Amino acid sequence: MNLDFDDSKRMHHGVTKQERDKILRCFIKRVDGKLALHKNVPLNRFSIKCKDDVGPAPVIGWITNVLKRRVSELVLDISSCWDWPMSTAIDGCGTMVQEFWESCSVSSTSLKRLTFRFNQMFFENHKSVSFDTPNLLYLEYSDVIADKYPKANFDSLVEARLDLQMTHDQIHKAKFSEDDLIKHEGMVGNAAAFFIGICNVKSLYLSDNTLEVLCFCCEPMPVFNNLIQLTVKTDRLVGWESLTALLKNSPNLETLVFEGLLHRFDMKCGSDECLCKPWEEEDIPTCLSSSPVKVLKIMKFGDIYEDEDMDKMMDQVEYFLETMPNLEHLIIHYQTSIDEDVEEVLSQFQMVPREGLTECRIQVISENLDLSSN
Repeated sequence: MNLDFDDSKRMHHGVTKQERDKILRCFIKRVDGKLALHKNVPLNRFSIKCKDDVGPAPVIGWITNVLKRRVSELVLDISSCWDWPMSTAIDGCGTMVQEFWESCSVSSTSLKRLTFRFNQMFFENHKSVSFDTPNLLYLEYSDVIADKYPKANFDSLVEARLDLQMTHDQIHKAKFSEDDLIKHEGMVGNAAAFFIGICNVKSLYLSDNTLEVLCFCCEPMPVFNNLIQLTVKTDRLVGWESLTALLKNSPNLETLVFEGLLHRFDMKCGSDECLCKPWEEEDIPTCLSSSPVKVLKIMKFGDIYEDEDMDKMMDQVEYFLETMPNLEHLIIHYQTSIDEDVEEVLSQFQMVPREGLTECRIQVISENLDLSSN
């Protein structure tokens, strides 16, 4: 049996606070009633999406209920404009413990899929977050990082989608601090234990926020021996230092996907700490020259903020073609309706020399065309 609840369907702009409170009470009563009505029915999936702040007590009660029933898939998509410190312990099943939002512990041998999105203003780190989920196959995790991860047991994890963020203070310290120690060490938090816990994953999605967490809150970078597919969302304000380190530590990576192809340009660009093309024609070592990647996908190609961004994208793709020795297939999803632009881009990339490298098929896909080299 699957139970899915979404309070956003019941929320409308312009309602009064009294009406809103009534809607929330009805939503809570509806979830409680459904769980009670089907209390003896085996539960496969439980999804709760709270776009309005229902408070911690009902949500924790629902989570405890379904985990006691050994639910296989749990989806939590919760918005809150307040911190939710809890002092009441949840007893019985040992699946969720006290202080859920300040300190969270998930322990379940039945969970196969877990989606946890907690949307709030990121002013403070959670004290502690633990995962003891040895049979979990899929994890989607969106939250602020914790101060510590006492346990991160993901022995069976196959796929993970991560959108982890630093607090506002941590971001400020990482990027703008005058503290010499922070400048030297570069770390403003410690999420290394979590990433070590997921290092056996085969397919990994990282948001641009998570790239920053890896850069400023993870030392050393774990080795991802089983990682086959990596997808990264890029942003023009986020550097690629952590991506460089991650690629070096992914010896069996076959498919690399970029959602966008922009990053922050600074003094590290053009060095061995970044993936972008060197500013000058110099023989600068790059992890790309030993990359095992066979398939490279570029999504949102042509999605630019300034005219010069397009030139940077072109240079970047050319650099990939020039340096990645095992590349067999380059797929570019070009956001344009102009057919001539698609033809020109394909033609230009076809001219990039790959002497001594594996032959690479180049494919450019737009709204109207799907062109490829032979």
